[in-house]
Amino acid sequence: MRKLILSFFLFYICLAAMANSLHPDEKTLLLRMLESAELDSASLAFEKDWDLSTKYKLPDQLTELQNPWLAFDKLDGIRGLLGRGQRDCTWWQDFSLYAQGKALHREQDRVDNNELFETELRRLWSASVRSPRDIVDFAQRVLADFRDDLSELLPYEPATADSLSSFYFQAFSEAEDSLALKQFLQKEKLPVRINTSPLDWSQRLDSIHMGGLYSAFGRYRIFFELLKEEAPKLQYRNSRPQRYNTPFGEIVIGTLGDDHYDSFDINRLCLLIEPGGNDIYAQKIATSADKPFYIMLDLAGDDIYQNRNWGEQFTVCQGFGISADISGNDVYRGGDYAFSAGIGIQLHEDLQGEDIYDSGIFSQGAAFFGASLLIDEAGDDLYSATTMAQGMGSTCGMGAILDLGGSDRYLLGRKYTHAPLMPNDYRSMGQGMGFGFRPDFAGGTGMIYDRTGNDKYLGGIYAQGVGYWYATGILIDEEGNDVYNAVYYPQGSGIHLANGYLYDGAGDDAYYTRNGPGQGAGHDWALGILLDKSGDDAYSIPGGNGLGLNNSVGIFIDSRGNDRYERKVSNAYGFGSFSRSAGAIGLFLDTAGTDSYPDTLFTDNQTWIRGKYGIGWDLEHFAADEVDAAPFVADALVDSLASIDIIFAAASEWEVGSAVKRVRNARRLLANRAEEAIPYILENKLDSKSGLEYRALEEFLDSSDRFKQELYSYLDDADSLKAKNALSLIAGTGDSLLIEPIKRFLTTGKYRIACLGALGAVKTAESIAILNTWCHSEVERYRYIAARSLLAIGSPEAKAILRSLAGDPSFLIRSMVRNLPEDN
Repeated sequence: MRKLILSFFLFYICLAAMANSLHPDEKTLLLRMLESAELDSASLAFEKDWDLSTKYKLPDQLTELQNPWLAFDKLDGIRGLLGRGQRDCTWWQDFSLYAQGKALHREQDRVDNNELFETELRRLWSASVRSPRDIVDFAQRVLADFRDDLSELLPYEPATADSLSSFYFQAFSEAEDSLALKQFLQKEKLPVRINTSPLDWSQRLDSIHMGGLYSAFGRYRIFFELLKEEAPKLQYRNSRPQRYNTPFGEIVIGTLGDDHYDSFDINRLCLLIEPGGNDIYAQKIATSADKPFYIMLDLAGDDIYQNRNWGEQFTVCQGFGISADISGNDVYRGGDYAFSAGIGIQLHEDLQGEDIYDSGIFSQGAAFFGASLLIDEAGDDLYSATTMAQGMGSTCGMGAILDLGGSDRYLLGRKYTHAPLMPNDYRSMGQGMGFGFRPDFAGGTGMIYDRTGNDKYLGGIYAQGVGYWYATGILIDEEGNDVYNAVYYPQGSGIHLANGYLYDGAGDDAYYTRNGPGQGAGHDWALGILLDKSGDDAYSIPGGNGLGLNNSVGIFIDSRGNDRYERKVSNAYGFGSFSRSAGAIGLFLDTAGTDSYPDTLFTDNQTWIRGKYGIGWDLEHFAADEVDAAPFVADALVDSLASIDIIFAAASEWEVGSAVKRVRNARRLLANRAEEAIPYILENKLDSKSGLEYRALEEFLDSSDRFKQELYSYLDDADSLKAKNALSLIAGTGDSLLIEPIKRFLTTGKYRIACLGALGAVKTAESIAILNTWCHSEVERYRYIAARSLLAIGSPEAKAILRSLAGDPSFLIRSMVRNLPEDN
């Protein structure tokens, strides 16, 4: 009990010693800004959870999305936890759980059980280990218990476990890697051809006991800490590495000299202890369903970890893996899935030295249904990866880099471009990113925490504290003159019902991105925050710095310093757009310093309003060459004789950038071959969840009356997605015959949101009467959809009903009513 009390005491002392992320005066100023637009603190907390079918939403991600004030508490909690001086061997568990939004609470039973486990473990070590060889038997006895734990926590038959592993590796792979992926799966004897639709795996994923995994790994970490403490005390006299085959994999005791572990030397490593020397590791260090454990401990030397193969460098799949390099300047060159965890937990610590990390996709602190932590305690380090890396948290995952010392460089984005939107730029998707599988699975929490140093963050598209689809991305840099550079969706951005936070504590920092939204921006029912506490900073972004787009919240705060705001654009420095018949909120607050702006609309020590609910305040509250673009090459057109599935695929691509002509040509071909297209669409595409495919269906419907008649027969289809898509498509034509099916569905409680939305396109008196009834529902989302449909109808009768809703408690509805267009 004393240890528990001391742990919490240290945590709260450290938390109290750190300045709050949001100063109390800054919160007061934000409230006054809202009041200046006739809003209040609750106005930020409007409904943003609009896809009720998405699975695995993390409760606190959703809570912060719905109530943005709580995001600042999250930042305080993480900073307090990582600001501890001395950490016990279960600190990582509190951090992982807290960063994902679970309560910071150590149950007494867990603490007591861990203490009993550690006591028994030390007794067993003292009784049985006299030499390095004795570690082999000791480790097998301990791992046998962990094997029993995992069999309960991951209750799969071998064939099911293999299929689940295959799904995990395929879920994050890219088309460019199809051959390498196939070779990897065959090498691992995993099934190659499986259904990769996320929802088809939810039942098996539901059986994972996540809390149990964390608890068991807490004990596994105690086992590792004992080895790290006691192994250096033993005498290592062997002249060659000693290898021992066990049911758990190979156990290896290295030498005090320079050892070289070839990729063919060790089949599946279970435990490796290297007491000294400058070593080279080219072997596989990974877990699998049948060999679920590894522990690796290098006690000294400048080491090279060199293995570019898929999933072979500190890769956990259905298991536990811990590794540590105690000293030396080390190089880690890995392939895809290096330093990652899928359905398990992976932890690596490098305690000293200037280190280099280079790897591929889904790496360097990337996790799915589990946790992956890459911790570097000291030194000027270099991190480089292709994409989905450097603190990437996908579904039920916590992925993080924690760098606690040195001036570091984070490079992310190569190999994979983001066509057609940005065909000449790389997609990074990391440096503190949460990522979900839209629309099926919510994302997790991805984070970089960098304590000190002049750091450089170079990313591409999606980088530096960004969340996508019910996920949270966090970048916290406590101090140093830092540089943030990106291309699109960066630096405290929430994209599509997600949260993105960037906190910089001190230093003269430079923030640059070629495209917005970013730097404290939310897009599509999202939340984005950028908070810079001090220093003379420079900001450059075409659309950001407190930008709310599409019913989102964007918050930008620069607390102190003489700052420079560089871009002359209309949608920056506090801008709130108006879309979907309702508002968004963008807040820009600079509370000190002599600041410069590129436009006389924004000046030092002034206030302004931009858009509908974009509010900017610059106050003195607290004291004191062009590069040619890469050539633009349009995508090739689809052959007119191609099969319908190929034409439809092209018609469903994103109609931007290099793909515009290709998409439009494919849609013309689809209309010309309607007799073939209709049965293909009804059979294969009417149940689509893709917004791009839906756009193709809408345009095809405009050219085919027969398609509309066929859609009516699907309104009562057993597949609810087909029924709702048919309903929405017909509604887009304004057909009044749709009223009767809609009334029937509303009476029976089916498809209410889809029906209320559809009525906005069927502009009849009966539609208005139905919507008027639903404007008084107790459910905010029903009231909002009904009101938005009345606005879409736009008749005097509809507007009169809307004006009667001026006192509705929902910000969405109040902002809609306040911005009603005047009657002609």
